[in-house]
Amino acid sequence: MSRRAVRLALAVAAGIIWACGTGILPAQGHAIILESEPRQDVTVAAPKRLVLRFNSRLEKPLCSVQLVGGPRQRSVALLRPEADAAPDTLAYPLPPLEPGSYQARWKVMAADGHVTEGAVPFTVTGSTPAQK
Repeated sequence: MSRRAVRLALAVAAGIIWACGTGILPAQGHAIILESEPRQDVTVAAPKRLVLRFNSRLEKPLCSVQLVGGPRQRSVALLRPEADAAPDTLAYPLPPLEPGSYQARWKVMAADGHVTEGAVPFTVTGSTPAQK
């Protein structure tokens, strides 16, 4: 490789590093789940809703969430997200859940076009929370 080609390659690499450090290049990330309600791997009594919050705005019409579990391992697609949820959040009312282990399986498309998927496992107990 000639000296000129090496200098050109180094200049290009330095430019890319500089652009990444200053935020000039667009982010090329995926939607990453930041928090959920119920939280991952917790035991809860009678959750009324499922909330999934991500690190980026979502293309909500292209997102899906399915609740799988319970004593009969049923699968229920959650079809109607709450309309007033933030652009980075999917929120659904939950039907009454029988005691058992569940997974909220999600597949989302971020505004940048990247698709990611995952699951939030949680357990439902048979008792109701204490009233204060």
